[in-house]
Amino acid sequence: MNALRWLLLLGGLFVLVVFQTSAGPSFVIFGVGPQVVLTVLCCWAIVRPPVETLVLLPLAGIGMGLLAFQGMPESVAALAPIGLAALTWRAWKRSRSYTPLPLEWTATIVLIGAATILHFTVHAIAVELTTTGVNWLAALRTVLLGGLLGNLVLGAIVYWLVRIPTSGAASTSASARTAGF
Repeated sequence: MNALRWLLLLGGLFVLVVFQTSAGPSFVIFGVGPQVVLTVLCCWAIVRPPVETLVLLPLAGIGMGLLAFQGMPESVAALAPIGLAALTWRAWKRSRSYTPLPLEWTATIVLIGAATILHFTVHAIAVELTTTGVNWLAALRTVLLGGLLGNLVLGAIVYWLVRIPTSGAASTSASARTAGF
């Protein structure tokens, strides 16, 4: 991947982190602002090569920790399982000759759900340890459930916004249409 693509990739990540920390809480789905960065990174982990995801994850965690006042170690730790999922998915996909698109989409939705639950758990434990405590029942009912549903709905859409431009199908179909004409 050339330097311009990395520059665009890192610039896009910066825009997502700034959006998540500044305007994201204004867009409430199911009572909670969705985690756009987490959702996009989960989709990116399934669709794109793992090296891109493994570079973006710590940078996103650092950015979220600095801008959202969440705590940098918690933010990086909360996003880390996505990297493991990216490597596991790529190894499984490489062992198969063909991966159906519905299976990839389902794997993305499952990853978003698992990452949302892990993200909530890491931050709730950090809050529990650093403050007077967490009302776990209320947090599970409002924050986790609302965040999980919001991220799943957002992820079902974002997957296609990541998949279609990066799949190479658009370039193949464009060259096939102009090949003989």
